[in-house]
Amino acid sequence: MLKKSLKIVLVLALLLIVVVVGLATFLNTDQYKSALESAIASSTGYQLNIAGDLEVDFFPAMGLTLNDVRLRNPAIPQELASTSAISLRVDRGQLLRGKLLVQELLADDLHINYYVDVNGGAIWDVDNPIRDRQASGESTITGGDDDSNNEIVTVSFDRISIASASIDFQDLSRGSRYSVDDLNLQSSNANLEGRPFSLELDFLFLNKGMTEPIGMGLQSNIVADVNNGNISISDLNFNVTPMLLQGDFIVSNFNDDIRFEGSFETNNFDPQGLAQSLGLNEIDDEFSANSPTSPELAFNFSFSGDQSQFVLDSLSASLGTSEVEADASVRFATELSPANVSYDIVTNAIDLSTLFPDDDPDNDTTTETEETATSIAAVTTPSREESDTELPLDALNAMNVLGSIYIESLSTEDFYFQDINIFTNVEDGVLDIEIQPTNAYGGIVQGAIRLDGRSADAELSTQLSFNRLNIIEFTSTVSRFNAVTGQLNAEVDYTASGATTNALIDSLSGSTTFAITENSVDIGVIKQVFTAIAALSPTGEAIQQWPDVIQFGELSGYILLDNGIGENQQVKLHMDNFDVTGTGGINLEEESFDYDLSFTVLGEPHTQTIPINELYHNVSWPVDCSAAFDADVTRYCRPDFTQVREIFTQIGTNAARNRLEDVITDQVPDELQDAARGLLRNIFN
Repeated sequence: MLKKSLKIVLVLALLLIVVVVGLATFLNTDQYKSALESAIASSTGYQLNIAGDLEVDFFPAMGLTLNDVRLRNPAIPQELASTSAISLRVDRGQLLRGKLLVQELLADDLHINYYVDVNGGAIWDVDNPIRDRQASGESTITGGDDDSNNEIVTVSFDRISIASASIDFQDLSRGSRYSVDDLNLQSSNANLEGRPFSLELDFLFLNKGMTEPIGMGLQSNIVADVNNGNISISDLNFNVTPMLLQGDFIVSNFNDDIRFEGSFETNNFDPQGLAQSLGLNEIDDEFSANSPTSPELAFNFSFSGDQSQFVLDSLSASLGTSEVEADASVRFATELSPANVSYDIVTNAIDLSTLFPDDDPDNDTTTETEETATSIAAVTTPSREESDTELPLDALNAMNVLGSIYIESLSTEDFYFQDINIFTNVEDGVLDIEIQPTNAYGGIVQGAIRLDGRSADAELSTQLSFNRLNIIEFTSTVSRFNAVTGQLNAEVDYTASGATTNALIDSLSGSTTFAITENSVDIGVIKQVFTAIAALSPTGEAIQQWPDVIQFGELSGYILLDNGIGENQQVKLHMDNFDVTGTGGINLEEESFDYDLSFTVLGEPHTQTIPINELYHNVSWPVDCSAAFDADVTRYCRPDFTQVREIFTQIGTNAARNRLEDVITDQVPDELQDAARGLLRNIFN
């Protein structure tokens, strides 16, 4: 591709020289305007229009200046390029020796337009006449009579100067748009023969997400040997405030089996500042605009590869106090095999609280501010439908992946994980993630996740286990959930299917089982519920006074899901002589929950940790638990008084049964008491 482009450039340059010589002899500018326009059309397929003057110089060098030049694709209405003036100066002596030495190539106010429609068609796409002539056996300009040696006419530039250029780029098929303005390019001794030359470039860049353009600059030394297929870029400096990227890059044998290698490094820069400069608001928000500074980022890496693979030999990065070491390799896909990716990532301690700082706790906000933030969130937060994302099943089936991630520790002010080992494997459309035993909250977390993407609806399975986690460590900072202490043991086992994230959530099925040992539970909410109901007793009898905090010998339960978390969840919590059962669901879009629960104090033989009058034993107390996630815990659950009549009917039944039990004990002969009690149970059950 590069050789074909160079041949086209040479055709155009030599045609310009012919015109210069002809103009110097005959001075028929209009004739040679037409000749040059025709030559460009036949050589490239593009339509050249020279609206201004055509100026000719013969001494001291052959020169041609074209004014008000416009380039079009005959099939496209938009202009491809335009310039107020383009000048070419050629060394006559070198030309006679078979070398094209351009002493100067100057362009002012050059504008290039690149547009791609929704179908991927680009306005620069035309049939190439040079390619057509090559296919028919017609000769092109080469270094000899035989084109088999693949050597093109030598060409070099003493000076290239492009001032005040601009580029507009829009790709509707990808939804991308950006512009380059005030582009200035300077190069000395540019050539393609293997001699070193320098390049300097600066411009203003504007992305569609930016409100103001940002300045960028590039300087480098280049050695390009086109005939041998080698390019070397050294001492490269690319600057986009506040980041400076430096490095070297070598491409060899690109005419045959291409090979490449290089290395780059950056200064310590503020990623938040870079994100702001580039208009990447999403990244900027993540790093919190409320913090005066964000942690500085720096990285360096080296790489190599060829036409079959890419190898990241080493990557070292630091973000604040966090450090990452990584290496990776990619073997490109072929007709016989998918792409193969392998990677290893190792990090030290990562403190997310320094990377994503919270707001200043001393900075009090007013009610007006909170209301404003709430209204903004309501407007900007995407709906469930808008946030639905298709699973990358095509990518999953297009590659095999084998990798590992090790994190020495991962923490915030609220949680802490240590010695995290995660292994990933993708093979034949199946993703397996294995979480090795990880220290967390004084206990161990481990598990496995599988995503089978071999069918249109992917199959997801998740198994996680939590062993002896200290509950108070991860709930102490959240006042709504600090009513329980102890050590948590839990097993999570869920499956789901679908092609999108919402489909997975809606089909989620399985269970979470848990038990808490060495526990203590704040039963304030339970006391409020039972006290409110007991106060309605016809006899006015209240529930016995309970302590605020109780330690249960057994505290366990489960959550069962069937086709999603939105409804039909089954929940159960057992605490000695106390059961909570019910059904309900979670509304993710509204960030709320709604459960219908039954609170039951069990009678004998259960341990009476919660003392209560036996009249209230085995009575189901209906409770409505529905609230927003961020509501105060005291507002989570309220007695359902619509069933008070049934409740106290049961209480009355219990009282009658107790009286009959007393009668059996006091008046029925001992040898008949068992039979009498059996009959009593049959009656009341």
